[in-house]
Amino acid sequence: MHKNFKIHRYFVITTALLGVLTLFASVVSGQSGGGVDLTGTGGRHTIQGRIYFPSGRRSDTRLKVKLQNFNAGELSVFSDPNGSFIFRGLEAGSYTVVIEPGADYEGAREMVFIDTDGSNSRRGITLPPVSRIYTVQISLQPKRDLSNKAGVVDAVLAAVPETARDLYLKAIASAQSGDSLKAIEQLKSALLIYPQFPLALNELGVRYLKLGDIDKAAEAFKSAVKLDPDDFHPILNYGIALLNKNLFPQAEEQLRSAIAKNSAAPTAHMYLGITLAMQRKFDEGLKELLLAVGSNSNEVSLAHRYLAGIYLEKQQNVRAAEELETYLRLVPKTPEAEQIRGKIKELRAVK
Repeated sequence: MHKNFKIHRYFVITTALLGVLTLFASVVSGQSGGGVDLTGTGGRHTIQGRIYFPSGRRSDTRLKVKLQNFNAGELSVFSDPNGSFIFRGLEAGSYTVVIEPGADYEGAREMVFIDTDGSNSRRGITLPPVSRIYTVQISLQPKRDLSNKAGVVDAVLAAVPETARDLYLKAIASAQSGDSLKAIEQLKSALLIYPQFPLALNELGVRYLKLGDIDKAAEAFKSAVKLDPDDFHPILNYGIALLNKNLFPQAEEQLRSAIAKNSAAPTAHMYLGITLAMQRKFDEGLKELLLAVGSNSNEVSLAHRYLAGIYLEKQQNVRAAEELETYLRLVPKTPEAEQIRGKIKELRAVK
């Protein structure tokens, strides 16, 4: 994997937490210019988020926010003056939130699973359908300086024909400038010249993820893994793509393979823990999520929310409260902070 690539993060909420994070009481006007889209895709769920500058200050610039779904297409709004945006009326499925921040900052993408409704009954009584809220926080990053890029050639590229290598490096530059479509064409051209090019296949998968085409991303990662079965990064990325496709057993297999290659990678343990939790393998998921948070990595704060969900499933209310408290310490600006505090208070009050 190219050294500048950052693993895409998933922002999902476990089943046990769905009742914790309820929608804010005040309903914002549904005008497209106010950060809210009410058109949706025919469902009842919500994706909301907030955009921050690198300093941690909320974005006060109205930025275009797109929500992509491979089956339903694309929705878009502009964030409000507080950097907030909301998409309502969403069906279950896989979505990608895309931020277009302009010339000064890198483009940003976050992936979101909306889980299927499943059973919604208790003691033989049918309950009303559950409306779920999924929240993302996106921190913008400054544009990177590519002025010294031309002279940097990874040692792994030494065996690649020069024309294919040049196209690969141009694709990296195109991707960093926010043009994923151009990067894809350059990568495909490089692969026509040199099909045995796992780095280009892995980057091609990343670009397809940027466009929300999970199927093509998975195929690219699968091909990269076939060419270089010892490379940790395409194995991990393939597992993440399969997770995004809701192919949980297959994702589990790949993520276990990734951990076998690099057991110290906290994100691999977190994604495996999420995959196991989605299959209701709570004991195994608990183990993996604990390994992830034990790394103290900034990239795995979300694992604490999954831990809280597992503890709630196990009716271990004190531990669930502790994990939610930890999550709030790590992500104090999460938009649903008040709701989480309310749930913590509720859990602490249970005897």
